[in-house]
Amino acid sequence: MRYLFVLVGEAADQVTAQTWREITDGLGDFRGDFQRFRGWVTVIGRRRALEHLSGRGSPAPVHAQQPARAAGHDDAGRVAEPLSADAAIALIGGLPADQGEAVLLRVVMGLDTRQTAEILGRSAEAVQATACQGLRNLADRLQRTVAAPRTADEPGAAAPHPAPGDR
Repeated sequence: MRYLFVLVGEAADQVTAQTWREITDGLGDFRGDFQRFRGWVTVIGRRRALEHLSGRGSPAPVHAQQPARAAGHDDAGRVAEPLSADAAIALIGGLPADQGEAVLLRVVMGLDTRQTAEILGRSAEAVQATACQGLRNLADRLQRTVAAPRTADEPGAAAPHPAPGDR
């Protein structure tokens, strides 16, 4: 569902429901191991997401909410603090679409380069390069976040010092 949220935003609940309906309908015909199952499920979800984005998906109203963020985390999170899964997905969702999808499939979902390439319709080399660029962009964003000064209302921020005339 987090993968679909990055692809379709607040329509992820709707797209996930459609995906699971299709999975349950085809489950009896599926043959393969767990890794193939993960790839198969991802292909179905991605196809449903692309149909939704092209306007061919179900016209049912969307009631999904964005996943909740852990208290004290901004969109980018902080390297010194553990990222919640939702904060990490939000950070990945801020990448260019091709990079975010490659990182999600390869790193978060654990698909191999060959499976990811098949799902995305790209070469394994292109997937590898795109995922590496996405991870570099994530590292840069996290580094900038850590380097940014904290504001006084953030946890761990230093209290403002009184001016000499205020003592």
